[in-house]
Amino acid sequence: MTGWLLAVVFIFMSGSSFAENGELTTESWGYLLLTPMALVLALSTSLPWESPDRDESDWDEDDEDSEVVTETPDPVESGYDVPVL
Repeated sequence: MTGWLLAVVFIFMSGSSFAENGELTTESWGYLLLTPMALVLALSTSLPWESPDRDESDWDEDDEDSEVVTETPDPVESGYDVPVL
């Protein structure tokens, strides 16, 4: 419901800005360009602020310790020229 209301408000604000100024200004276009974002909220199945809290304890602590450090290959051995500045 919030998304639909927001989309209608953006369209109304764009129309009122157009009627007030008598021409399409950047303000009018700005409101029209924000309208699809409100429609995405209207058509989404769940709103971002209504999502359930995620438990941070699900992270596997072994992932942090399993980083493997490897040496970078020498570019000269691979056949690349090294620029001299």
